[in-house]
Amino acid sequence: MKKGVFVAPTINEFSDPQNLVDLAVMAEEAGWDGYFICDHLLLDPDGFLPLADPTVVLSAVAAVTERVKIGAMVTPISRRRPWKVAKEFATLDQLSNGRVVIGVGLGGLDQEFSNFDEDPDKKVLAKKTDEGLEIIQRLHTGEAVDFSGEIYNVRGARLLPRPDQRPRIPVWVGAMLPAKPGQRRAARWDGIMPHVMPAMLEESQDTTGVDMRVLMQPTPEQIREVVEFSAALRDSEDPFDVVVSGITAGLDKESASKILSEYKSVGGTWWLEWLDCGKPDSLEEIKSLIQAGPPD
Repeated sequence: MKKGVFVAPTINEFSDPQNLVDLAVMAEEAGWDGYFICDHLLLDPDGFLPLADPTVVLSAVAAVTERVKIGAMVTPISRRRPWKVAKEFATLDQLSNGRVVIGVGLGGLDQEFSNFDEDPDKKVLAKKTDEGLEIIQRLHTGEAVDFSGEIYNVRGARLLPRPDQRPRIPVWVGAMLPAKPGQRRAARWDGIMPHVMPAMLEESQDTTGVDMRVLMQPTPEQIREVVEFSAALRDSEDPFDVVVSGITAGLDKESASKILSEYKSVGGTWWLEWLDCGKPDSLEEIKSLIQAGPPD
């Protein structure tokens, strides 16, 4: 099982792009396999929480690292032009020498659409996501693309150069359990990052003091169910990543190892240590956790 760090949310000190780049360098030096950040436009309706642009940050990260996999978990393709996303990721893949993962999701917060007069309806976002992914994949072949969909139309477009990775940049799809649509979408691509949707919370609720990392972490049994469900839908023998994000920080070595072993035994291929970045003045604590290296 590979191990990465997940820096989310990128607010407070983590909205400073230089801090995010420095953390990536630390992660690589400490032996982590991946470095991932979140992708949000705003996390509060009035926009008082600053957030760095993830694509710009990842470009800087790609330039100062050599080994770690990098990506955003997850990018809502539904609020971006897919051809622009295709160009950005092709360039980022070249800059990183083929170390990029495209993490995608529908977009978790209505305000990131409605505040800009865009429809936050999940059915609309799902259609934009599916069409957008298809367009991105075709454009990354380097061939001329014609596409006619309900949302997007492309006529004779070719974007060069291609990404370094073949046959494409891996796509990991975010999925909210226990719902099935995200799992079905993920089965068509290269991996899944499942989270649990807390039933007791609404978007308008004040979650101050609530550790969302704990509420959203799937259990090993839920991961087993995801693996079985995905396997039944896949018609390919290609590798399929199952990405678990959770917490081992603060645990002794034996307890952390037991947790990772449980997830690995049910089909987990990646563990992302979800760092507690939501707290103010936590940068030094996060640095120490990264520098301690991945759990065994």
